[in-house]
Formats: sequence, C-alpha cells, structure tokens
Amino acid sequence: MASFTDLIAERIHFRREEFLAGLSSKPDDEVEYLLAKRIQAHWHPFEPENTRNMDQSISQVAAVDGSRAIRALSSGADWVIAQALLIGPNGLRKSAVDTILLRGEIERPAVDRCAALLMRSLELDLALKFVESGDGHILILDGSLYAELPYLLYRLAIGGYEDLPGISKSARSAVLGQALLDGSRSLASLVPQQPDSGTSKPVEADVQEDVEVSRGDSVNGKDQRRGMRSGMNGLPTDGELMHRWTKGAGLTDAVLLGSSSFGRAGVIADEKLTARIQQVLLEPQLSPDLQRVLDRLSNAPAIGTFYIRLAPGDDALRVDALASTFGRDDLRLLRFTRTLVPYTSALPLVQYLLGEYGGLSVYHAALYVVDKEVRLHAATVDHVYLSVLRRQIRQPVQYDRSTRRFIY
Repeated sequence: MASFTDLIAERIHFRREEFLAGLSSKPDDEVEYLLAKRIQAHWHPFEPENTRNMDQSISQVAAVDGSRAIRALSSGADWVIAQALLIGPNGLRKSAVDTILLRGEIERPAVDRCAALLMRSLELDLALKFVESGDGHILILDGSLYAELPYLLYRLAIGGYEDLPGISKSARSAVLGQALLDGSRSLASLVPQQPDSGTSKPVEADVQEDVEVSRGDSVNGKDQRRGMRSGMNGLPTDGELMHRWTKGAGLTDAVLLGSSSFGRAGVIADEKLTARIQQVLLEPQLSPDLQRVLDRLSNAPAIGTFYIRLAPGDDALRVDALASTFGRDDLRLLRFTRTLVPYTSALPLVQYLLGEYGGLSVYHAALYVVDKEVRLHAATVDHVYLSVLRRQIRQPVQYDRSTRRFIY
C-alpha cells in the first residue's frame, strides 16, 4: 500500500500545471503578461534615502489587536468568546471582551463570521476611543480599513446580531491588479465577468451580488485554463502578483480607493448605492449605531492602499491609510472609483514601518506585542474561561463529542 506521502506526491504531479500557474513567474495568458509588466513598472525597490527611521516626534503610537474562539457545546449551541487589547504611549492599556451563546441551527460559516465581527467590533471600539482621546499620533490596526466598508450595507444573518459591522479579509483582494488594468479596454473580453444580475431582483440582492464579485471568493474564478484563478473577476489576487512578479524589499505605487469595491466590475452606480443606503436607513429596527455609521458613510474619506515588502524574502504586506496620508484629503469614498498615485506619497509612512520592523517574525513591533498578549490560547478558553462559565451559570456545561476529542 502506498504511503500518504507518495499519494500526495502523485497528486501534485498530476496537478503540476495548476500549481505552477499560481506560483511560478511565467505569465499564463495575455492578462497575466500585462499584469506582470505593469506590477514591475509600479514596483519600487527601497533606496537608501527611503530607509532612514522616522523622526521620533511621531513616536506616540497605539496598537490594537484582538482574538476569538468558538466552542461547540453538547447542547447544540456554539459558545463564542472575543477579546481585544490596545497598548499605547505612556503605559496606556485598554481591554475589552464579549461572549455570546448562539443557539439553533446556524451554519458554521455564519458562526465563524459572527465571531470575527464580534472581535472586530471590540477592536474598533478601543481604536475609536483612543482617536477621540487625542493621546497619540499614530494608531495601528491589524487588518484592512477599506475591505470592511462595503459590508456595512449587509446585515449578519443571525437573529439579534444583525447590526454587527461587516468585515472581510484583504489578503486575497485584487484592487491593485484591477487598478493596473484600468484603461486596457482591449483586454476587457479576456477577463471573466459575472453575468448581469438583471433588473427583476430587488436592490439589496443586486448589490449583494455586486459585492460578492469584489470579494475574491473562489466562485469568481471558475473555468480558468490553468490554476482556477479566484481573484476579482478571475484576476490573480494582489498577493499572487507580489509573490510572482516582484523581488526584494520595496513598495508599490498606492491606489486611492473610492467606490471601487461597492459594485460589479469595480463600481456601482451612485444612484443604486444611494438607494441602498436610504433603504437601510428606513428600516424600523435599525439600531442608532448602525444609522450613524451609514450616515457617515456618505461623507467618508477615500482610503489609500499599497503593498510593501520590508525585507527580502519576507511576505508582502498590504497597508491601508486615509487618503489624506497620501496628500489627498479632498477625495470622498463614494465620489470616485480609484486612481493610482506615486509611491513617494507613502514614504513617510514607509519610513515609520521600517523603524518598527523587527524581522520575519515581527513585521511591526507594537502589533507584535499586543498580539502576544491578546491571543486566546486553548488552555485559557478550555480551563479558565470554561470554569468561569460553569461557575457563573451553575450548570454542567460540556463541549460536544467532536470538540472534546481534540482538547482532552
């Protein structure tokens, strides 16, 4: 009988072309050839003058991070725990926690998303309080500023928690690749498009489909010749672009993002987006917090994003900041689509990031410290927090069989 290792080697050999399509530097088709050429044109290796540390006048920094855990109980419910921590200047420390019990037949993806939203809401609450306090110059959040914004329009499908703010991962986004292809009308027919959603569906369903196109989910890249690409409209993701066609330490030009990810093929009609926001605002059960968020969305500033590799051999990081950081405080989120700006506008931020860089395991010193302290370890959840739960409700709480197999 063949070993598992031999069988894995056999399957990799069988799918060799698919693996090479996503990992090698050889472009697969005309779209990838153009992307490879343009990402290299917009990639800027670090020059000596760009690597000096920032002036210590902006050393008043706070970092925020969070952690969460989910445990399935023998009652059929899911127990969700989330916590967040802010560490700031002059010994400042702020923490927040929440825990909920999700009862009923809720699909695991919805439970996972709820846990992520709960954690992110705690992080953002700490961040907002720090900003309003005026106690520092820089606030560092782990995650994307921009990727979350389109999901503010959609409510979580779990009763009682519909108003949690939206969130999505940005590592698999394709905003940079899409910006690099702007203006290449001749290639439009080569980039897989989603079918039109039609006019018979309500606005909410239409916009939801539009956002799914922008998420970079695996369904968007089906039926590709090689590699089953899964970025926006079937494009390679930005992470793939960086891995395959950039080398060494450096950064890309920045992309200023407006309504780029709010709709199909990069932008949704202003009137449709406005109608959706107005529709949500009219909902009778809308919470005051969500109403304030949607009101502010109409006048929110644009977001700038760029990718940076702080040292040769390290992963490329996506960095998001307000458009004013890149010298464009005149741009509003819903007033334009996207545009590229020179990397030089990001150099002050780059210098700061280089000053906080601690190697392959510590891409940012402050975030590393807060991550180490806030991380939820299994021993904490399964012994300390579980004991607290049992003591508080005075019930014999127990995990389900599949969970117990991996803990005890």
